[in-house]
Amino acid sequence: MAAPSYPRREFVRRSGILGGAALVSGGWLSPDRAPAAEDALPEPRPLPRRTLGRTGERLTILTLGTAPCGNSKDMSFEDIAEVVHTAIDLGINSIDTAPAYIKAEEGVGLAMKTRRKEVFLATKVPADTVEEGERSLARSLKLLQTDYVDLLYYHSVGNRKVEGALDAEGVFTWLVRQKAAGKCRYIGISGHHLPGRFAQFLETGEVDVLLAAVNYVDRHTYNFEEQVLPVAQRHDAGIIAMKVLGGADPAKGSYANPRSTGMLVGDKVGPAIRYALSLPGVCSVNLGINTVEQLRQDIAYFYEDAPLSEQETAPLLAEGKTLAERWGAHFGPVTEPPRS
Repeated sequence: MAAPSYPRREFVRRSGILGGAALVSGGWLSPDRAPAAEDALPEPRPLPRRTLGRTGERLTILTLGTAPCGNSKDMSFEDIAEVVHTAIDLGINSIDTAPAYIKAEEGVGLAMKTRRKEVFLATKVPADTVEEGERSLARSLKLLQTDYVDLLYYHSVGNRKVEGALDAEGVFTWLVRQKAAGKCRYIGISGHHLPGRFAQFLETGEVDVLLAAVNYVDRHTYNFEEQVLPVAQRHDAGIIAMKVLGGADPAKGSYANPRSTGMLVGDKVGPAIRYALSLPGVCSVNLGINTVEQLRQDIAYFYEDAPLSEQETAPLLAEGKTLAERWGAHFGPVTEPPRS
């Protein structure tokens, strides 16, 4: 059964959102931070929105990413639905999921059963053939309890067999046909590595949205910021930033660990989010959420939409260069491996 949607004032009282709470992405509020009285809880502020490229859609600058909760061993389908209900009640209108996130689509679907019209819903197709794509999309729509998604991504371009994808019977061409068939309103491409693969798809003019891994550390390794984002902008494709905290920290466990965190934590979280939102063309940050408690904390970073100044950016990039030497090519190869 889907989690209930409370009236806004009752929801805020139940959720315990504190304007002055200490925030650490991936952390949890300790009991001593619980409000002393219900009347001390303020109404949540509206989240800023931006336009998603040529789609004209107005998305909140925070997109709910469901990879962590979908992969978490401790989260049930009902728990994931509660995360989605909470996000919508807090004003988030952009939800991202994928078949690869284990339980995520089914959990999101429990919420979509009653709240589909309130959100911009995205999922992905991790396919190398049309047959794989057909099976993946049919299953996604069934689990999500909808007959269409707003945005359908060609998932993880760096992991796909891209040769032939643009052919008449290729999987990307099939993806474009799904838009004409009404299975999705827009199509996109996503990825974390091999940035050199992306331009060929963006140059077709068919890509409505780019979802790319960007953060002030990986700029020095993968550099989607200078290699790929400008191509998307030239075609007026919307841009959504992901992995803005560097992805799951392997030292703290994968997303299967419900207390996993990003590689950038503590006082690095706010600057990392602002860095991503300062990049030209970026509409929203796709932030992976583990639990309702984490969502309540992390949303506070998005109430203000304040770009980084040049004075703030320079030292951040210098720090990122140092961290990049430590992180290495942690998402996968930067360039195509040599052919044997």
